[in-house]
Amino acid sequence: MKKERILDTLTFLSGKEKDFKASIFQLNLYLNGLAENQKPYKIDYHTLLMSYKLWKGKDLDEFCYKQTVSHFLLNPDNACNVAREAFFIEIREFLSKN
Repeated sequence: MKKERILDTLTFLSGKEKDFKASIFQLNLYLNGLAENQKPYKIDYHTLLMSYKLWKGKDLDEFCYKQTVSHFLLNPDNACNVAREAFFIEIREFLSKN
């Protein structure tokens, strides 16, 4: 019997009002205002696309969530909630177009 895991949250951001407003501002900077070399993460789009094609999963959000967690486990120096959220959004947007 195959276990299905439902992701109970699709955001890495804090739900606290004060922190949330600051997080949204910083998230917008990561997604729209900073150059690629200024972001706290690097995305290898070729590897990402190959991984997604080989994964053959049905749920894009699950794949992006697992990739985000894996990336920041291997790069803990750059890990923060906002960076995780930005990474998740960027790879999801890229994969949803392909």
